[in-house]
Amino acid sequence: MEFVIKAENISKEFKGKVILKNINMTIEKGQIYGLLGANGAGKTTLMKMMLNLLKPTTGNLTILGSETQGTDMRYLAKVGSLIETPVFYPNMTVKQNLEIHCEYIGEKYKAAISETLELVGLKEIEDYQIKELSLGMKQRLAIGRALLCQPELLILDEPINGIDPEGIADIRNLLLTINQQLHVTMIISSHIINEIEKIADTVGIISEGELLEELDKTEFQQTSFDLEAHFIEILHKRKVS
Repeated sequence: MEFVIKAENISKEFKGKVILKNINMTIEKGQIYGLLGANGAGKTTLMKMMLNLLKPTTGNLTILGSETQGTDMRYLAKVGSLIETPVFYPNMTVKQNLEIHCEYIGEKYKAAISETLELVGLKEIEDYQIKELSLGMKQRLAIGRALLCQPELLILDEPINGIDPEGIADIRNLLLTINQQLHVTMIISSHIINEIEKIADTVGIISEGELLEELDKTEFQQTSFDLEAHFIEILHKRKVS
């Protein structure tokens, strides 16, 4: 069994305030892991640690076989990410934005721009300026940008936040295609329960910086199981305990 992500007793404090507490998590190669929690639960903080944007206060975090606390950051070349709201140059075209990104990650990836835009359904609008795109298109473009480095791991923070139902379905199908055809491992955070249960192999429930429970899809995809009710019950138990 090969683990792409392994977190061992990860904790994070900011100015004496505990943001994450003793997170233990393993994600197998090829999995889609859904990190389910309300806003402020600690999802983004954990993902930023995976990208070495933040360091854990205690614990060990290993991504693609490399410890994020070390000095060897070469693993990041195999990781694509979308954290918080994606930022583009609004007066430049879709294609130009991706070309600029390739100047950071490597000129060789420019050859993959056309294929990537086709994959995310934006090939026909590659000459549109960013300011002409809908929110759903921008999210798909952000996912495409994350794919340009041909990653083994995608880290996606609220990729469907603020998108209309049709756009949500488009992105869900896109992520499943990426996972199944390109065999990319994913960790996806969201507070939208019914979308997480449609796509994830494993769901981790996080609240106030603690990973309270992990569920396999054989559990939450049973017709008799109500993930939303279970999620609310878990949070309620935590509050009264």
